[in-house]
Amino acid sequence: MLRFRLFGFPIGIHFSFLLLLVLFIDSGLSGVAVVLWAVAILVSVILHELGHAATVRRFGGRVEGITVYALGGATVWRESGRRMRPWKHFVVAAAGSGVGLFAGLGLYLFVRAGGMGEAASLIIDAPWRVHLRLADLHGEYLTFVVGAFIWVSVVWGLVNWLPVGGLDGSKMLRVVLIRILGPSGDLHARIIGLIVGVAAAAWFWQRGLILGAVLILVFAGSDLVAYRRSRGSV
Repeated sequence: MLRFRLFGFPIGIHFSFLLLLVLFIDSGLSGVAVVLWAVAILVSVILHELGHAATVRRFGGRVEGITVYALGGATVWRESGRRMRPWKHFVVAAAGSGVGLFAGLGLYLFVRAGGMGEAASLIIDAPWRVHLRLADLHGEYLTFVVGAFIWVSVVWGLVNWLPVGGLDGSKMLRVVLIRILGPSGDLHARIIGLIVGVAAAAWFWQRGLILGAVLILVFAGSDLVAYRRSRGSV
């Protein structure tokens, strides 16, 4: 695992992150573009996790470390001293995608304003519609990595707010429902997560995004299984 510190936070990049390069091998992109895709994802994930970590620090918590994996990242933290109020847990969970969306949309507006030239404006048509193959074909690699970063930060940021197990949206919903329903809110949040996960997987599947559909189902199902195991061990 590659380890370093950024803004005082210990960060580790797990070897599984290299699997992303394997996933893009059959994408039809050049070797340079595949590497730049991985770089854009890495920067976006680290920024996302720094959003969580900085918020934890702001609320007086202690960040143990950040780890980047092939399918995302994780920020390990704990409370220090007085227990955090529920709304702070909600903000911590929301902060990762919030920071990513702010950076991605801000960069998108800069591009659309002509900050990177006319070619970049044509390639980065919308945050969720970036013509990366065109950028690769014409050797516009700066535009490629910027467009990839915008797409990952905005699209994945919004998906990550879905109330599906394993995603930040599930943690946010859990805080709200436990506040309203008490301890049973935890189970209700996970059941809602499974339902939303199935619906999201169907949406991905219909658009040919098979990997996305499978991952959403895995996240939703494993979260409910983890809950049942935790209840059975009590």
